[in-house]
Amino acid sequence: MPNIPKTDPESAGESVRVTLAHSGTVDGRLQVVVIQPGTANGYTFPEGVLRARAELFNGVPVFADHAKGPRSVRDLVGMLEGAGWSADLPGVRARLSLLQSAAWLRAVISAGLEHPALVGLSADLWVQHEQHTVTDITEVNSVDIVLRPAAGGRFLAHRTSIPREETTMPSEEIRLTTSRPAASDLPPTGADAPTGEGAGSAGLEDARAIRRELLEFRLANSRLPEELQDTVRAQCATLPHLTGADLTAMIDRLQRAWARANEQSAIRNLGRVEQVTAPVDRLSLAFEQLMGVGGTAEHRNAPRLSGIREMYDLLTGDWERQGIFRAERVTLANATTTTMAGIVANALNKVLLQAFEMRPQWWQPIAYEEDFATLNPVRWITVGGFSDLDTVAEGGSYTEKTWDDNTETSSFVKKGNYIGVTLEMIDRDDVAGVRAIPRRLGHAAHRTLSAAVAALFTDAAGVGPNLSDGVALFNAAHNNLGAVALSADNWDACLQAMYKQTELHSSKRLGVRPRYCLVPIELEKTALTIFTSDQIPGSPNNDANVRRYSAQVITVPEWTDATDWAAAADPAELEGVCIGYRFGRAPEIFVAQGEQMGSMFTNDEMRIKCRFLYAVGIGDYRALYKNNVAG
Repeated sequence: MPNIPKTDPESAGESVRVTLAHSGTVDGRLQVVVIQPGTANGYTFPEGVLRARAELFNGVPVFADHAKGPRSVRDLVGMLEGAGWSADLPGVRARLSLLQSAAWLRAVISAGLEHPALVGLSADLWVQHEQHTVTDITEVNSVDIVLRPAAGGRFLAHRTSIPREETTMPSEEIRLTTSRPAASDLPPTGADAPTGEGAGSAGLEDARAIRRELLEFRLANSRLPEELQDTVRAQCATLPHLTGADLTAMIDRLQRAWARANEQSAIRNLGRVEQVTAPVDRLSLAFEQLMGVGGTAEHRNAPRLSGIREMYDLLTGDWERQGIFRAERVTLANATTTTMAGIVANALNKVLLQAFEMRPQWWQPIAYEEDFATLNPVRWITVGGFSDLDTVAEGGSYTEKTWDDNTETSSFVKKGNYIGVTLEMIDRDDVAGVRAIPRRLGHAAHRTLSAAVAALFTDAAGVGPNLSDGVALFNAAHNNLGAVALSADNWDACLQAMYKQTELHSSKRLGVRPRYCLVPIELEKTALTIFTSDQIPGSPNNDANVRRYSAQVITVPEWTDATDWAAAADPAELEGVCIGYRFGRAPEIFVAQGEQMGSMFTNDEMRIKCRFLYAVGIGDYRALYKNNVAG
């Protein structure tokens, strides 16, 4: 039923009456979904308004069909009870209690489950709105059961998930658990139908009308020829007590017979159809394969491209290389001025990510990583601990414990460049050159972040950046700076020093051990020997190496001092190195989308931009130890 406002004010805040057909569902306990957030009949119903006014649906009468004038008690079929907000839908949910005189309606609902577009719920509301966005529901007149609701309200037979992104009133799909009514429960439709002005004659007539609607609906969706449809109509006229199940079974038998009769004319030897992909999507898969990524079954089934020039011509129709989109020449459906840029950006991002992740990200084991929602400076907070609990005498009072924290701050840095893919490169079909661009950008982004983390250990002649206390990261005041060469004994001394670090505020020993040994490539062999040998390396007595496997060796590519080395705790125990990300933990690629403007117009090139935003800093210096060995 369409939205029929009693008045049509345009000023904000005035009340209008809205007849709102929506998706209702019913289960075996006659639970109904009354209304859900979304848009229907031109009015938007926000979640907050429905949540606040859910109780208005309590005690609301339910009628069979809408009426233009005053409602009659003869149309009353039930009442809503227990109305309230249901967060899991989300929506207003209630119980529908049917009157005994409306027993015929249960059969209608049961039959309607098989054809959900026929039967649904419709709410008659008084609302206040501002530019057709509802700000309040002031009164609920009724919630009625109607045929073919305008917004697609219907009863469905199986539960499915409810997408929250729906912009119209979505339906929750719930199984009706009551048993199917017997033939005697359904009103007759033929010669046996009762006549006269009895109390139930109006309801029976409605049921017969619904049965006729159901029959025509089933036949319309059966795709049977008209002659067979007439056969079904004739049988229904002579057998008025056929149930919905009987009718469905009859149509199914005729459909199978008709399919067998036409089987000889069917197309054969097609094989199994696994997936149908749009032409533009198939071209996107083909370009990904051309760029060296993919490898899935969809990629293998996609057509092969001879080169970039072929894709450019197919998507733009720009055979003269003028850098413009020729819609009249493009035969691919849904191709627009931005399709070329979108496909290129999508494929190159995959190549970029593959190249970025291919290089060993040595910093990951020692770093605490976190994604942030803004570019505000990152605050790495270390919360101090408490000293031992105080003794409380009998009848004595408890004393308050004090606590403290320490904050280190890091700012985001934005890294990036752009590369121009010229029309000459496209016309020359320079596949290797275009394929190399995202790979090289991925490697460059990897080196950039790697250098930023490595610099925490090498800045300021190897003592690192100053922290919030005004002292360098590695300093005797922090008890985390040494000057001895890497050896088994010196590693043991480093381990003990970190283990003895005291907790902020409580001054209690942390007991945190180093988990990783960081070295330049020149010390990699020495470190591996220390942590994998059964005996202590260089010991004349063949003493057992009890520190074997006590740490993992990490080689830092940016370290050029051949003698310096460091230790780091597991960030799960104590955060030392901290990295914050904005817009993902890998660089992104963007492709300019305009035509005949910017670089495409002035330089005949499609610009590919790489961007990477991150913040690198220190959480707690106690998690790190450095040895700056004099050369």
